[in-house]
Amino acid sequence: MSKTIDLIVFDPAGNTTIMVLTPVPKSEYAEVAKKLLEIDFGPYSDWREVMYGEQVAYSLEDFGKGEPGMNMCGLEFCGNASRSYAYYRVLFCGDGEDAGEGKKKITVNVSGCNHPLTAIVDEKAKDAVVQMPLPIGIKMIDTAPVGLEGEYPMVVFEGISHIVIPGVEADAEIFDKIKNYIYAEVDPDMDAFGVMFINEEKDLMSPVVYVRDVDTTYFEGSCASGTAAAATATAAKEADGTYKYVFRQPDGTLNAEVTKKAGEIMEVKLGGIIEKTDLLHVEI
Repeated sequence: MSKTIDLIVFDPAGNTTIMVLTPVPKSEYAEVAKKLLEIDFGPYSDWREVMYGEQVAYSLEDFGKGEPGMNMCGLEFCGNASRSYAYYRVLFCGDGEDAGEGKKKITVNVSGCNHPLTAIVDEKAKDAVVQMPLPIGIKMIDTAPVGLEGEYPMVVFEGISHIVIPGVEADAEIFDKIKNYIYAEVDPDMDAFGVMFINEEKDLMSPVVYVRDVDTTYFEGSCASGTAAAATATAAKEADGTYKYVFRQPDGTLNAEVTKKAGEIMEVKLGGIIEKTDLLHVEI
């Protein structure tokens, strides 16, 4: 039996996010997502000829305590989807409070994070800057057991962790070896895991992310939490202060701002351009 799904496709710096507005039971998240990820939304876009979703998010009227929120398909955390959800709430729902200069401030509830996140939405600039969850910690990972010599920082967030590896091209085989090693020997309970492969000569970071509950690996156009991880790992080696970074990625660019005080990471913000379709009605 077919069903009609109301949705909006967001393109936050290339990390195409299908935002489902029709209520869907959690038990059907994976099935619905599989069908939606097979659709080319390029005809509904005036900025990309071909546009397949990289991930699916579900807007909820009641995330908890009667407040709205958003779940990722695998209930993991996603910074770009969180930015897209804040953008949706301001532009389509009229939520948020005046933040000056034509901007709106809003707090959003999202999966993989145990507290609301604050975002500043700038419709004119097509940007949503979200205050990211702070990392739980940074672990140095010796990747020699998978044939990659060196120790690299794994930045641990609630719901997802990322290893930042400079000087290595993004590769599915290398990623799978690292992912399998991390889940077997370091942390078997992560909702999602990523590797940020950084090519310093090309000034390019290529995110590869695995989501456990749907058992799927994505070579992403951009990754907000991975960008936060790379910025955090870099700032952790610096003196106290506020540092701004720009990370160019395969399909877009994300901006990060990290504030460090008394040797601790106190705040991480992520922003970047967001494109969107109109409200769509899709038969699946």
